[in-house]
Amino acid sequence: MKVDPQGRKAATNGAKFEDIIEDAITQALEIPSRKWPKGEERLTTDNVLLKNAPYESIYGTKCRSEFLLRYQGRDIRIECKYQQSAGSVDEKLPYLMMNFTQKVDEAETIIITHGEGFRDGAINWLRESCRDTKCKVFTLLEFTLYLENLRNANSSQERPRFLG
Repeated sequence: MKVDPQGRKAATNGAKFEDIIEDAITQALEIPSRKWPKGEERLTTDNVLLKNAPYESIYGTKCRSEFLLRYQGRDIRIECKYQQSAGSVDEKLPYLMMNFTQKVDEAETIIITHGEGFRDGAINWLRESCRDTKCKVFTLLEFTLYLENLRNANSSQERPRFLG
């Protein structure tokens, strides 16, 4: 019997969480998803969810986030952080927060957290650190409500107005 090492299990669970987020976005907003095209710096396609989107980190190195949502003229960079048991994901939150509040080009950024394994105070610290910045911190439930509001805001703009 082969035992799955903790690191491999964590990576698998993180990937499953990303799949859930991808499905939530594409279904709620009725848009396609696709992988970021290799060699491309910037894309102009609207109403698409791009996976594995590149950016330059605070260290000046190349990084990638899970998603770049291009929707109705808005660019929203999204990162998913899943931690079900004690581990190192929450140790990376300050680095992510700095990249998402200070370095990425997009005017809107979102960090979605899920799981019971974050250290006490880690998520509260992240929320406080992102307060009054371009970065929002959501749980999975909060993010689904955000998507509903995003879709509804777009729908209300597209509704025809009737003259009385």
